[in-house]
Amino acid sequence: MDFDFESLNSAVGLAGDAGTATGKIANAISTVQGLFKKSEAAGNADIKLALSDLTLQVANAQVANADLKLQLSALQDKLREAQAFKSDLDRYALWETPAGAVVYRLEKDIRNGEPRHYLCPNCIETKRKSILQGHSGFRDCPNCQRGFSFDEMRF
Repeated sequence: MDFDFESLNSAVGLAGDAGTATGKIANAISTVQGLFKKSEAAGNADIKLALSDLTLQVANAQVANADLKLQLSALQDKLREAQAFKSDLDRYALWETPAGAVVYRLEKDIRNGEPRHYLCPNCIETKRKSILQGHSGFRDCPNCQRGFSFDEMRF
């Protein structure tokens, strides 16, 4: 499923609008409470109870909207990180070494001045970019410790 920043920004905006709307409702309730205090209905316990319940519900809605906005912002940050990781990973292609190991290899035409290097496919699965270290015949992943043979074995 693809997400984009416009949809997420729209959701954050809606959460903000909902918070503003509940704030306006809370103000309206305060105004109504003020009017009831001045009127004959001020002594009616049912009206007071209904207004108190409504005030509580609005406060709960405001808290829920604030939480939603925080969660959407955190999701926005995670999406940004995931898109940056994917964009970086797009510069690599799966490559089978002469020995038959499969690693990610930086594409020649997208090096941007970087030397040729290889990434651990296990770490890529966990959204971690780990450059294999070693020599031309064998390389290890410094994070997951998995080794990859690059030279064909000769018997």
